[in-house]
Amino acid sequence: MKKLVVEEFDSLTQYIDVIGSRKTNSLFTGRSLSSEKNDINFTMTETYSDSVNLAKNGYKEGLGSLMSASVQLQHRENIKKNMPSVDFVGYAPHVANAIAGIPKSMISVTKTEQKAKVITILYSHGDSAFVDAESFIKAGKNVLNVMYTLETQGYRIGLYIMDAMCKSQKAISIVQVKNWRQPSNPLKMAYPLLHPAYFRRQGFKWLETNPEIKDEAFLGTYGQPLRCYCDTVSNQKKFLRENGILKQGWFYTTFNEAYANNADQLIKLMGIK
Repeated sequence: MKKLVVEEFDSLTQYIDVIGSRKTNSLFTGRSLSSEKNDINFTMTETYSDSVNLAKNGYKEGLGSLMSASVQLQHRENIKKNMPSVDFVGYAPHVANAIAGIPKSMISVTKTEQKAKVITILYSHGDSAFVDAESFIKAGKNVLNVMYTLETQGYRIGLYIMDAMCKSQKAISIVQVKNWRQPSNPLKMAYPLLHPAYFRRQGFKWLETNPEIKDEAFLGTYGQPLRCYCDTVSNQKKFLRENGILKQGWFYTTFNEAYANNADQLIKLMGIK
């Protein structure tokens, strides 16, 4: 039995499609599945299908007011930008130069390298069964506020959401919710960030269908959050880096940290300078 099971998905759509199409694994076959229970107080959805609809169509009710702040960042990557210039040849005449008899009288476009300020955040989304649904919403909104705070300052944000369920075997799923090259779509991000069903239905469904999950201790409880094994955020970061999950240059935060801190505080705690 593998001690660590990690599965990464390129998009929320891929994640939903994969866990919805593959068979229940041998560990959970023939058992009552928590992902499909009719427990609206626990998941804020009546059925698993309702949660899929929210994931695909957006969680409209979850969108609230966003906070803003002013920060400065240094992590950058290169992007290409078209810059117009005047030259001997080009795609259109520069009328003023042509009338004046200046040889460089055509407008051309030159591709130049420009620094794109990029930040990638890994958000550890899930927690214990005792957490109420509203707490997921509060924590998720604070993460969403971080993204908008940074984007209003011209930074491009990539977001991955991680769900970790741990016993002797540690099971971790990672989903890219937003590529830094894409503009933010708050309607699409609201469900995985704010809604408890993302963890309590999709997260559980992932555990129920991943064929490498073998630990019988998952039965009934579905495991414990990573903080039960790595008691501090710093130790969680160390564990995730050592196992290639938290990649170089990424920034990390957790449900508990996001719940307790607003956007400005989270930016500092994540080490974004």
